[in-house]
Amino acid sequence: MAHQIFQESQSYRGTWIMYLLLMTELPIIVLVLVIMQTTDSDPNETAMGMAVLVGVSALVFILMMAIRLESRIDEKGVHYRFFPFINKWRTLPKSQIRSLKVINYSPLTDYGGWGIKGNKTTKAFSIIGDMGLLIDTGEKKKIMIGTRKESELKAFLRYWQEENNE
Repeated sequence: MAHQIFQESQSYRGTWIMYLLLMTELPIIVLVLVIMQTTDSDPNETAMGMAVLVGVSALVFILMMAIRLESRIDEKGVHYRFFPFINKWRTLPKSQIRSLKVINYSPLTDYGGWGIKGNKTTKAFSIIGDMGLLIDTGEKKKIMIGTRKESELKAFLRYWQEENNE
């Protein structure tokens, strides 16, 4: 039987986070521009201030849009990365995984929010949402990887675990 692969890529593009960021950055830029234009300040200072403000806002927006959580499950194990903070794929070999399950979690109360969170025993990688893959590697170590494809992931895990038992 051919080996199946589960892949998922998540980012903030097209989410409410992107729109919230735009809805806060753009009015601030307009407000600062109006304030700078109505005061008697040096035009060079106004241009420099606006350039810095627009530059910082653009960099924050670009960083937020570049953040991407990628996960992959294949016959070798579970692979994940959280670009641009974790550029290389991290792999949990199938032999080191004790259990896998799709969970419903509260990002704020269970892990302290979205992003890369955790402590010595549990690490969480999530972009948005409240569903994730909880991986128990034993030795009191767990990793949670957020997902937005929970039904596909549940179906794939049934197949993956059956293949592991054969």
